Amino acid sequence: MDERPVIILNSYGQPVGPTKKLVSEYSLFLGTLARNPEYLPLNYCDWPSVPDNAKDQVWDYVQRKYLISCEGKRWTLETLKEEWKGWKCRIKAKYYSPYATYDERWDKRPNTIPENQFKELLHYWDSEATKEESERNICNRQLATDMHTMGPTSFAFMREQLKQEDPNKEEPSKAKVYGHSRKRKPGKSYKTSFGEIAANIVRT
Repeated sequence: MDERPVIILNSYGQPVGPTKKLVSEYSLFLGTLARNPEYLPLNYCDWPSVPDNAKDQVWDYVQRKYLISCEGKRWTLETLKEEWKGWKCRIKAKYYSPYATYDERWDKRPNTIPENQFKELLHYWDSEATKEESERNICNRQLATDMHTMGPTSFAFMREQLKQEDPNKEEPSKAKVYGHSRKRKPGKSYKTSFGEIAANIVRT
């Protein structure tokens, strides 16, 4: 417990230090934890359905690994939620969507997912209501073209970095954060043009 890495939070309870490496390691740790079906079972239809005691158990485990104040709980659970949802999406794309029948999907069940959880997932994804919702989500994702180019770097860390670089240590504007989060690498293709981003900066 005495050797736990310390996570520094900003005024919003978001990790910003002490180093970019440690903040990235913490985010990766949460991603690994979100994929552990013993802590966060996959057979809940959405995050609000996951019992509070399961979320508290995960938070307790996080605090055994990292020295992070209670102000960071909300951000940590939000990150776990997004990682958990993303993990379910990847499971569906790899073990459900490519196959046409229940038996085919069951034969491809990964050993890392308990049988009872995978069985409930298959039944959930097979329901007509879930299929209709999935189609709507696919259409909405196709409309999202203005994506950031920061990779695993969080907005919280970028804001803190820009604040420290400012001579007066002032919080960066939304336009500044937006512009830095959309920086382009020469020779790489992107979904949106820089002109579109420049227009968004002006509107911001």
